[in-house]
Amino acid sequence: MSITGQCLCGAVRFNGSPDRERGISVCHCSQCRRWAGGGPYFAVRMQDGVTLTRDEGLAWFRSSDHGERGFCRHCGTSLFWRVPGSGMDVAVSAGTLEPDHGLEIGAHIWVDDQPDFYEFADSAPRLTAAQAMARAASRRPGPEGA
Repeated sequence: MSITGQCLCGAVRFNGSPDRERGISVCHCSQCRRWAGGGPYFAVRMQDGVTLTRDEGLAWFRSSDHGERGFCRHCGTSLFWRVPGSGMDVAVSAGTLEPDHGLEIGAHIWVDDQPDFYEFADSAPRLTAAQAMARAASRRPGPEGA
């Protein structure tokens, strides 16, 4: 099932098929918290990446040796995370997707970097940075769960 998403101003639009088995990953690392404006980053991995239907606002920032973040240069919306050089095989910011997609939280990652000012009550697995990186290495490239 393909779903669509976009930035706040509509200068970046895309579609793709979410990996429903993984669901939404919640990353608590300090970079993702800054990227998401103070809270965790809610990410959805697409099965075959995304197809851009409009990309006039898309820009990329290399945030680490292993990651780049895509955003709209017009409105500032946080859109994507990817391994450098991986094209549009991205983790998508869950908030950019059209509503009623039916996805649920599948995992919390980098929980050893989570601050003490928030807590989730769900029962999804919680992985430390080391566990998340080990699990990611056994799957396709990208932040674990994302």
